[in-house]
Amino acid sequence: MSSTTETGADPARQDPADVHSAGAGVQALIDRLRQEGVEAGRREAEALLADARLKADRLVEDAEKKASEIREAARQDARAERAATQDALKIAARDVVLSLRNEIAARIDKETSRLLREAFADETFLKRLVLALAGKVRGDAGLDDAGELEIILPEQVITFEELKAAPETAKEGTLTHLVVSLAANVLREGVTFSAGEGFDGIRIKLRDRDLEVDVTEAAIAPLLVKHLQPRFRAVMEGVVR
Repeated sequence: MSSTTETGADPARQDPADVHSAGAGVQALIDRLRQEGVEAGRREAEALLADARLKADRLVEDAEKKASEIREAARQDARAERAATQDALKIAARDVVLSLRNEIAARIDKETSRLLREAFADETFLKRLVLALAGKVRGDAGLDDAGELEIILPEQVITFEELKAAPETAKEGTLTHLVVSLAANVLREGVTFSAGEGFDGIRIKLRDRDLEVDVTEAAIAPLLVKHLQPRFRAVMEGVVR
């Protein structure tokens, strides 16, 4: 019986340790590639996420900027509208005040004339006025006692409106008749009293001295209004309270 001597390993047979080592290397390679892929994917995802966040931040910033611009524009529009409204209100208030002032001024003119006409139609008042003015004119003009004049008022004072409505009322006993009847005597003493159509009140004239004292509604009303208007304006504008 002969024995066979092994001179080398069978190439078809490999050492299990070598096979295990090779498999481990492949697995390691696979794991490394997988890990690198995962890392690359994670980095790419992080980059994409960072870019998305940056874009989102920019969008938010742009939106906030746009919203701020819109709010500022709205505030400016509101301020402009408020200013325009205030200006319109000021103009309207000024127009109302001017209109009211003009209306009241016209009423003052009208009421002044009305009150004067009523006063001149009052017998007692007119008598005192005539006597006072006659004495004043006589004293200022230096007339002597020889020119003394006594004026007697009639029981009824007739107005121009009454004469116009009923001319026949210009009869004896009225102021018109009294003036006409006394005119000649009064003129001889240098003073003329007259009450005719077109005015309410009296006039005192010094014929030789070219002097006339006009105490009629037409003469006095403008003077009173001129006196009252500045005071009325001061009250309206708050200067006088």
